[in-house]
Amino acid sequence: MRFDISNEKDVQAQLERRLIEEKIEFIRECALDDNKKDIPDFMVGDICIEIKIKGGALDIFRQLQRYACSDKVETIILLTNRNIIVPDKINDKYAHQINIGAAWL
Repeated sequence: MRFDISNEKDVQAQLERRLIEEKIEFIRECALDDNKKDIPDFMVGDICIEIKIKGGALDIFRQLQRYACSDKVETIILLTNRNIIVPDKINDKYAHQINIGAAWL
C-alpha cells in the first residue's frame, strides 16, 4: 500500500486503518516494560511494528535494540523512509526494514 509519508502520525493512522480493514488484530502503543519507556507503534501478536519518518539512524537502531530485549517480541518490522540498514537479527530477534518511500516506486 502507498503511504502519505508527510509525517509519522499520518503513517500510523494509515497503517491502523489498513489493519482494521484486513481484520488483523493488533495493539496500538503497547508498553513492553513496566517503566513504559519502550512502546512500539503496533504489536501484531509477537511482531513489533515501528514507524520512523525522522530521526537519526543510530537512535532508531538503539530503539529497536531495546524492543528486541522484550520477551513479548519475536520479530521487529521497521517501516521508514530513512536510508537505514537493519541487520537480519537484533538480540536474536528477527528484524526487517521496509522503505515505505521507495517500496512502491
